[in-house]
Amino acid sequence: MTRGLRAVLGSALVCGTVACAKAAEAPMNDPVADKAAVDAVRNREMSALNSGVADSLVTVYADDILMMPPNEAAVSGGAALRTWIDTTFSQVTMTGRYTSSSVEVSGDLAVDHYTAELTVTPKAAGATPMTETIKGLHVYRRQADGSWKITQDLWNSDAPPPAPAK
Repeated sequence: MTRGLRAVLGSALVCGTVACAKAAEAPMNDPVADKAAVDAVRNREMSALNSGVADSLVTVYADDILMMPPNEAAVSGGAALRTWIDTTFSQVTMTGRYTSSSVEVSGDLAVDHYTAELTVTPKAAGATPMTETIKGLHVYRRQADGSWKITQDLWNSDAPPPAPAK
């Protein structure tokens, strides 16, 4: 074998090995499994919300969460989210259920357009529970460990805003 042919074959072998290694490092996206994983996170979120346990709820959100609750300032980051959840849970009890969901996965991101029924009961004595139909978007991102977490969360009510006080 000539020196030139050995160099070409050696280069081809190195390039082929590197390409195979790169392919092995890249996660194999399975749209069905990814959607099922996102669905599981959404279900854990509602279960945690219904339980009123802040420690459970924060686990479904990414550290760089951007939450946009209705009629409130945006909540940005894990520490701000924890404060928001603790404050909310100290004031109200919430129960809910998702009524529809449409998940689209693209690579390491997924978007979920959902509807839900949410009942909010103030903890103040004599307060009346309020049930709303809500709609929203969750943006999920695959984490380094392969799990999915909510990185953006926004929602609002189908009900018209309350009339201004006179």
